[in-house]
Amino acid sequence: MRNPCIWCCLVLLTLVVCDSCLHEERKHLMDICDAFLWPAGNPPDWSSRDCCRWERVTCSSITGRVTALDLDAAYPSWYGLLNCSMFLPFRELQNLSLGNAGIAGCMPGAGFEVWSNLRQLEILDLSENELNDSSIMPLVGLASLRSLFLGGNAIKNDFIVQRLSKMKLDILDLSWNGIFGNISRAVCNMTSLRELHLNGNFFFGVLPSCIRNLIFLRVLDLSNNLLTARFPTISFANMTLLEQLSLSHNQLEGLLLLNSFSNHLQLKYLRLSSNSASFQVQTENPEANISSQLQVLELSNCNLNANSGVVPSFLSHQHGLYLIDVSNNNLSGHFPTWLLENNIYLSYLSVKHNSFVGSLILPSTVNQNLSWLDASYNRLSGDLPVDINITFPNLSYLNLSKNFFQGIFPSAVSHLENLSTLDLSYNNISGEITASFPTTMSMNHLVLNDNNISGEIPTSICTNVNLGVVDFSNNKLTGSIPNCIASNHLLFILNLRGNHLTGSIPTGLSSFLNLQFLDLSKNHLSGPVPSLPNLTYLHLSENELNGTFPLVWPFGANLKTMDLR
Repeated sequence: MRNPCIWCCLVLLTLVVCDSCLHEERKHLMDICDAFLWPAGNPPDWSSRDCCRWERVTCSSITGRVTALDLDAAYPSWYGLLNCSMFLPFRELQNLSLGNAGIAGCMPGAGFEVWSNLRQLEILDLSENELNDSSIMPLVGLASLRSLFLGGNAIKNDFIVQRLSKMKLDILDLSWNGIFGNISRAVCNMTSLRELHLNGNFFFGVLPSCIRNLIFLRVLDLSNNLLTARFPTISFANMTLLEQLSLSHNQLEGLLLLNSFSNHLQLKYLRLSSNSASFQVQTENPEANISSQLQVLELSNCNLNANSGVVPSFLSHQHGLYLIDVSNNNLSGHFPTWLLENNIYLSYLSVKHNSFVGSLILPSTVNQNLSWLDASYNRLSGDLPVDINITFPNLSYLNLSKNFFQGIFPSAVSHLENLSTLDLSYNNISGEITASFPTTMSMNHLVLNDNNISGEIPTSICTNVNLGVVDFSNNKLTGSIPNCIASNHLLFILNLRGNHLTGSIPTGLSSFLNLQFLDLSKNHLSGPVPSLPNLTYLHLSENELNGTFPLVWPFGANLKTMDLR
């Protein structure tokens, strides 16, 4: 070594930089930590000497300076006006997350404009705060920004889109703000955009056709607005890099040929559910040849193939779907069991409001992933599957209402431990409920009305402490209403109308703070009526009740309808 002194200095410098963060930045991090409100007064463990090893802090391996800081509300909350100057010492900061921190604006003289001095800041997350139009306007001056997340704030003026379009962004998220107005054509000038999230607002008017100019887009989410998108005037055929396209819950109109997506090799999410009756998706003429393997497909209320009843044939070649919604399309034939067999990771299947017939045939193999199954409003018939708990052991939502099912109430549902919603209403199911009553602790909606179910209401209903809705109306139930039902304190709808129940109304119902709808009419109940202070709807007609009706305040304060005939 020609000069050992230089060599030693280089080694020492390396040890100093790589072993710990800069003392100055460590001090400023502690100041920021003290300024935030932490859950239960329990801030993260930032006690070690090396702040580069602290959770939610990332440093450069070369300079030791802070390059990323994640302070979203999984931990702290700010609640008030932010002093943006606190972040200026972090000269190499590239990624700053302040999501869901309760930020309502900035302190005078210390607004977002001061971050123009952070010349390496590229990613900024301010989502889920309380920022309004004026407070975010200075962000336009941050020339280094490439990704800006402002979803879930209080931005209302559509002019903000035009202002932000002057920035050279790769990602812009303005979702779920309640922005009211038109989408400015200026957004079409943001040709470097890779992601655009404008969903969950009140954008209206015609979607600019120049949106097709954004050929580098990978994610375009315009769902849940009031937009009008007219096909084929609007086209996404040349946006072949798209991975996610979400237009659902807008006014989609005209004819969309699904084969226009045949060259979209990366497409994973396709959401095209419409609020309009004048939208049609054609998959068969010409036949759609979707080259990619989709993960999410929403085609609800799309007049699929001119309401011909034909299930899209391209689905037979899809094997990676985990969400399918083809509801309200007049699809016909037998229940599409093959969709479940082909897509073993499927977790959500909605085929409601169609014209499927025959029995509900389950796949021959177990599907551990399916949690949501809705086949309501079809023409399915026969017995309910006795082994549904084995085939779909993790179901949390099961809706088979408005069909023609018959046979004995299935005991299998009592073994679905994660079931939170069960709706078998408007069928012809019979047998006693007692032996097969669902007793899962997760149950919150239990709807069995308009069947031929008999027997007594089992006391096991009282163990379902999360029940919010119980509807057993128009069946053949006998016996009394269990007194222990008073333990279901979350109950807000109880409908036992049109049965053969006897005995008195449980006095424990008077302590229910959440109960809003109570219908016990058309039974054989007797005795006095207890005080029911918080009800909105009360129906007790056609019983044998007696005694003085309680009208003591606050009884009836929220009452909208009452039937005591």
